[in-house]
Amino acid sequence: MSQIEHLVTLQNPNSGLSRSQARIVYTGTDVYICNGTRYVYVFSAEKKQITAVYLFPSNVWHIEVSTDLHQLYVLCAQNGLYLLEWDGHGSLLIKPNSTMNKGDMTIYQIGSDSGLLIDPSLCAFTLASEVLIVALAQLEKWKIRVFQRKSPNLIESVTIPSIEVECSHERGASSDVLQPVLCCVTMWSDKAVGADAPCNSALDTALFTRLFGVDVALLDSPMILCGFPDGRVVGFPLNSTGVHPSANQNATQGGSKLLYHLEQPVVSIGAIRMDSNTQHPCAENRPCDCLLVVGQKGLVVSVTAGDNAVSCAYKDHTLLAPVSCTFFSASGVFCCTANDLIYVTISHPEKKTAANTNSCTVSSLRHNIPMITALSHMSSLDDTQLIALSKKGRLMLCKLKQKETRDLQHGLSGANTGQRIKELLSGIGSLSERLSTLKTVAHEKSRSLAKLNQVMSLSRELLSGQSVTSPVRCVFRVSWTHLLQKASVTASCSLENKSDYMLEHGWSLCLLVRTDPITSYSFPLLLLKPGETKEFAFPLYGQELSSVDFPIKISCSLFYSLKGFAADCVNPLELDICSSQKHGVCVPLQEHIIDVLQCLRLSPSTAHCSGLSHTLLEDTVQAFWKLAYVSDKQTPSVAASNQGLDYTTPLKASVRLSAALLTRALQNKTSGRSLCSVVLHWLLSEVMMEEQEVQEVEGVIPDGKEFCIRVQEVSVSDLTLEGSIQTLEVQILSSNFHVVASLHLAVINRVKILLQQDKLNDSSQAPELNLGKIQQLFSAHELLLKEVKNLRERLGADEDVISSAAAQRLLHIYRDLRDPGLLFI
Repeated sequence: MSQIEHLVTLQNPNSGLSRSQARIVYTGTDVYICNGTRYVYVFSAEKKQITAVYLFPSNVWHIEVSTDLHQLYVLCAQNGLYLLEWDGHGSLLIKPNSTMNKGDMTIYQIGSDSGLLIDPSLCAFTLASEVLIVALAQLEKWKIRVFQRKSPNLIESVTIPSIEVECSHERGASSDVLQPVLCCVTMWSDKAVGADAPCNSALDTALFTRLFGVDVALLDSPMILCGFPDGRVVGFPLNSTGVHPSANQNATQGGSKLLYHLEQPVVSIGAIRMDSNTQHPCAENRPCDCLLVVGQKGLVVSVTAGDNAVSCAYKDHTLLAPVSCTFFSASGVFCCTANDLIYVTISHPEKKTAANTNSCTVSSLRHNIPMITALSHMSSLDDTQLIALSKKGRLMLCKLKQKETRDLQHGLSGANTGQRIKELLSGIGSLSERLSTLKTVAHEKSRSLAKLNQVMSLSRELLSGQSVTSPVRCVFRVSWTHLLQKASVTASCSLENKSDYMLEHGWSLCLLVRTDPITSYSFPLLLLKPGETKEFAFPLYGQELSSVDFPIKISCSLFYSLKGFAADCVNPLELDICSSQKHGVCVPLQEHIIDVLQCLRLSPSTAHCSGLSHTLLEDTVQAFWKLAYVSDKQTPSVAASNQGLDYTTPLKASVRLSAALLTRALQNKTSGRSLCSVVLHWLLSEVMMEEQEVQEVEGVIPDGKEFCIRVQEVSVSDLTLEGSIQTLEVQILSSNFHVVASLHLAVINRVKILLQQDKLNDSSQAPELNLGKIQQLFSAHELLLKEVKNLRERLGADEDVISSAAAQRLLHIYRDLRDPGLLFI
């Protein structure tokens, strides 16, 4: 089993680590680390701590260490290449801008004096034994430049490149996020490995010749391989003298040769040995017989010598996961994905026939180490050791058993079969648990999407229809309730679901009652199936209100909360629906009007209105009237006696309706009763429960003030030319002015609704009117209205000097305007 040892935690950049921004280089005693920030850390393997930190002008993309020359090359983003050199005593040859010590750690700030190649377009580089290879991203092309590295004055040697190769951009390639990768390979010889070797990888002669051509092989020139973000892998020789592309070679611009097109960004290029039969493959002095190219989307392409003597064999292997970084060992490549560390090897199968000698197989081994962004290799006698950097900035030492790698290539032995089976079963159990969790999450998300689709479908159906034909409607009913010997008015809302959808958890019925102050109610709907009805009760107005202004408008809407959906989002702060004011879907249903006729409480007896209390309560006109007499320092009794108002007669308002109109409009409601009783039952249908012959009722409104409503037959003879008209007069009586006004308004509104309903069925002709008489009535009313306007202006201008006659006249005008009232024919 793999063992992981946590070494130290580094600063983690806010944007996280991405490909080509994390790098680990192990030199034997020290580990150089860059993690996408401006810092390069030096970790001592002996002291197990950070000993030095180098601060550069911009974020570090890539680092390389030249051990033999004591050099550190650092590529800074959109800045250029920097070089740090040490003498034999470990001191920097070029002094940094500043130095600061923090315990055992020293922080160096590196300035422009250490700049080796300052160019914002420089995006990648690599080192060979004698050369420095850099890649530059320009507008429509890549430039690969080669500089001689081993010279007395390196800074002067990088001013003019020894080789420059251009490659055009493919359409859609982006160098801002992904950078090219560079690799140097040479043909195997006795001097092809070691410190003096021109390249780190030496390919088998057959593979090198077939891949790059006979001319390059005869010239014995190292090859520079470049993998670009568009997927192309090209190569060109360091020594191109006498090299000419043959007829069957695909040459690109600048003398480079297109070797392969991966069709996905290239992560790394390297060489390995397919067969390692010795105890320690890393110590073998043998050529590499396989070239590997790894793509970002998980494609691994192996290039080996083919069966014939001309071409190479290409084989693909897919890892089914994006690759963030790689590290090449002698016999394989470690590929890091978001979920695992995968070791990929290429090996020959058992050679049964000569025909399949050059065929190969691709194998992979998973180590269950996720979120690795950079790797470096450390070897010992017993374990294969990797030093790794996690995405969260943790530096770890990973110990992988060598027998796991050998078992991958040579099979399992009897001694460790049981252990391997246990490990496989444990891995299967862990994978099964993760799969169960993912299935549960997927099921929850599918169910949430189904609910959201149902919400959107129902919302669209409700918004597309009208309130009358809406499949979800509200029906209101008003009733009187008694609690602790106190009567109050309660409204009930019946929600009818005639749609094909269920209103379940998440839906709420919202009611906005437009009283003063405005009151709102919210009722959650646990489950309301199609065809069902659910009733909700609420007080019509608060207890702090002594009186209510009718009519009352109630707005109904359905609300669906989206808080459950926002909890599943990756970043809920980015969603506008997650704010405190906007976290759901609100669908308006309808508006309902409640007038005072629905809120009356009738007396149990059917006594005549003569039983109405005749104590005239204080209203607006009387307030002004008393105020004037209080200012004159008169007592209320004296003021009342001086007014001369009639306390024995209640205030009255009336509305007259044609008997023919009522008979036609209410023909389905007569049921043998007199027309007066039918009209009274029609007006008070919500509060009159008993079907009896009643022509007048009395009772109280919600604030406790008394009223009386009487319906009687009268004859109007002076408004038409054809003679008298039989009419019904609805009389409203009360000792309080605002009671008469509110009831009068409610009756007129009911009559308007009746006229609108009867207008479609009206086939009769209206009688011929006496326009002269009607004009006289309008003129008289206009004079009364003008007089009211003048009196009200006097009241507002100087309340202290208003006379009692003006107050009495104002009250009589209001009486004359309401009785006799309007006539509807």
